[in-house]
Amino acid sequence: MVYSKKVWWLATILILFAAACGAATATSSTADDPANDSHLLSPRDGAGLLEGEADTAVTSITTPEVTIAANSAEVDADGIEVGFTEEGRPYRGNPDAPVLIEEFSDYQCPFCSRFVAQTFPSINDNQIANGEVLLIFYDFPLNIHPQAPAAANAARCAGEQGAVAYWEMHDMLFANINEWGNNQANTFFANYGQELGLEMDSFTSCLEQNKYAAAVQADYQHGLSRGISSTPSFFINEQPLIGAQPLATFNEAIALINQGGSIVAEAEPLPAEFAVPTPAAIPVAASDVAWSAGDPDAPVQIVEFTDYQCPFCQQYAVETFPTVFAEMIATGRVFYAIKDLPLDSLHPEAIVASTAVRCAGEQGAYKEMHDTVFANQAVWGGRGEPAAIDALVGLAEEIALDGTALRRCIDLGEQRDKVLASQQEAIAMGVSSTPTFYINGYPLRGAQPYDVFDAVAELVENGELEAVLEAQMRQAYEQAQAQAAQPQPPTGPVDIPIGNAYAMGDPNAPVTIIEYTDYQCPFCSRHFEQTLSQLQEDYIESGMVYYVFKDFPLTQLHPQAVIAANAARCAGEQGAYLAMHDALFANQSEWSGRSDADTLFNQYAADMGLDEAEFATCLAEGRYEEQIYADLDEGTSFGVSGTPAFFLNGYFLSGAQPYDTFVDAIAFLLEEQGE
Repeated sequence: MVYSKKVWWLATILILFAAACGAATATSSTADDPANDSHLLSPRDGAGLLEGEADTAVTSITTPEVTIAANSAEVDADGIEVGFTEEGRPYRGNPDAPVLIEEFSDYQCPFCSRFVAQTFPSINDNQIANGEVLLIFYDFPLNIHPQAPAAANAARCAGEQGAVAYWEMHDMLFANINEWGNNQANTFFANYGQELGLEMDSFTSCLEQNKYAAAVQADYQHGLSRGISSTPSFFINEQPLIGAQPLATFNEAIALINQGGSIVAEAEPLPAEFAVPTPAAIPVAASDVAWSAGDPDAPVQIVEFTDYQCPFCQQYAVETFPTVFAEMIATGRVFYAIKDLPLDSLHPEAIVASTAVRCAGEQGAYKEMHDTVFANQAVWGGRGEPAAIDALVGLAEEIALDGTALRRCIDLGEQRDKVLASQQEAIAMGVSSTPTFYINGYPLRGAQPYDVFDAVAELVENGELEAVLEAQMRQAYEQAQAQAAQPQPPTGPVDIPIGNAYAMGDPNAPVTIIEYTDYQCPFCSRHFEQTLSQLQEDYIESGMVYYVFKDFPLTQLHPQAVIAANAARCAGEQGAYLAMHDALFANQSEWSGRSDADTLFNQYAADMGLDEAEFATCLAEGRYEEQIYADLDEGTSFGVSGTPAFFLNGYFLSGAQPYDTFVDAIAFLLEEQGE
């Protein structure tokens, strides 16, 4: 089953914690441990063979229907038919081939480039050339590759002058990925157009207009709707194959599908800890809730646990609930109930606020008071209970309620007891944050926008919610398996080669510290600002520590980390590695997240008095990317999964540790050596 983009986006939210007020209970999370202040490594673009997504095994050859655009077919230099589908997507091969390969690719993705260089030529010369395979190309530019959309546009602009021109530009873009991938991409694209003999006025005009931006984005959205999240990804007769797989994998998959087989393995049952939870049965009779509205027989039931002093609950109440009420409750689409969960350890006036709203309900004005209390949270919150009661009574009177009766109701305590009973019910269910919603018994946490509620309701109405949750939990299981397969941090000292890495201090010092860093990582910046300077003053300059720098760019999180690392190494050619290293961290907030970060790096180089032309050339061509990724792969092999990460005489230390931690570790290592 292929779900919509909305569904897959929603699936990343269901059952997970979002922005919410949390009860003051201890958790076992490492996120709050300063020893774990690090960014987790996200996998680079490649992946393995996808398993476990098929509804049934394929028992016969099923080729998706493809409609070719009229008059688009040409024959390239290899004698292979090329053209465009009716939707404008480029193809290669026989439109009537029994096997269709749909490729989702990103021109700036190194794994896509590897597929084009190492695997595709054989497929092209054999299965495509002999009419066995038709290939259709889809653009899927990842947000970590800022120049990828422009490259996709360039290929399509070339395609205006024929399908052969498209594929020639396609090949040239991948062959020169390191040349145009950092900056001034359109300048390079124009040069490629000249080399290919294109009519340049129309081509450059197309580049400047970014004419096909919408079409490229449409391809991307189409990929999302089919569950694509990385590049390269393929569908072979609609069966998924993920990653820059070796040629043998493609050959095997094509042969298997051509014989009526399936490349998608039967899904294994999920372990109990990843099973979709049984939906909670929550009492919603009038006596069990603070307020309810809508059709009790509606197919969708939403139960909200709320805290009137919680800022996230206020956000939901002000920004989202009015639309939920108008579009879902009032229309009969949803039955909605509100229950109280005052997190009184965090919000001391929350209990009395819930009590006041319930008391307003005795006067037939629950919702009006509910809306008023949230809208005026700052008026009564944080003042202590007596002052809060006075303020709440005043708000009630502003909406024409009997303030004296409301105060008497609060004092009687009957409604307060109901609030406390609702609180205990939520705690017994394991609810620990607000707002928390149960949609047909399944939890949704946090102040989600209206689109999320609409999407969940649609899934319920279509009978698809359980299937989406199953897919989500399977993805979580597969991610956990992948994480478990990652190299683990060493338990003892390891021997890491220093090679030609940049360093400072005496190479013969008794202690060597190797740092794996990411210039765009805020925790690495914190280490630089708070710890490294002290280490330099106290240990490096005194000859006690030799400090070595290695790169570990977390490209999925930090798209500018690679070019920043390259900038430091380019400065190193002119003896200014440390100067650029320091400038990059000192100015991280200035360049981080900017697509034109290279402009700032060139300015830093100029300020340092470097040869600007040589530095700019080095930066533009990505001269040191291979070495940077080699550092990344090396670190991963030693169990590094986040930044900053350190090895002190081979002993692993993770995270932006305080200076004292390094002092203690160095003292231990010196004592170990009898120093």
